Amino acid sequence: MGFFDKVKAMKNTLTGGAAKVYIECDEISFTEPFKVTVRADIDSSNLIVDRIYLKIEGNEEIEVPDVDVVYDSNGEEHRRLETVTSANTTVSFDITVAYKQELEANQSYEWEVEVELPEDAPRVYHGHFCQHTYSAFAGLECFGNDPDSGWLELPG
Repeated sequence: MGFFDKVKAMKNTLTGGAAKVYIECDEISFTEPFKVTVRADIDSSNLIVDRIYLKIEGNEEIEVPDVDVVYDSNGEEHRRLETVTSANTTVSFDITVAYKQELEANQSYEWEVEVELPEDAPRVYHGHFCQHTYSAFAGLECFGNDPDSGWLELPG
């Protein structure tokens, strides 16, 4: 490995660019486990990972437009219309998909995991002012910045 290859490998380790991570999922189920596939495409250097993980979150969001807000400025009452928003995490957990391993350069890897939502998990809905959705985030835990998929909304 030449000097520039070592520099590139170090940059990828520090920035999380050592691999590209993807999530695939069929429609989620509230009555039985459903499968999530985590895939990683490794860059041009071997990568030692401590674990492969998957995070699942349920999020409720509300957005109400044109709310008449009254506020005080220098002793004077003023009014303006605002959009009021709020969010709440309803479900949050993570799963270890696989443990320590060395992933070879220029290879693709795939892991499948069964996910089971809690019995009392809120269902997916999309209302006029509010919604409840589920998202997943997969990552490779390793030295430096973990390569990850970013948050992806799951089909529901």
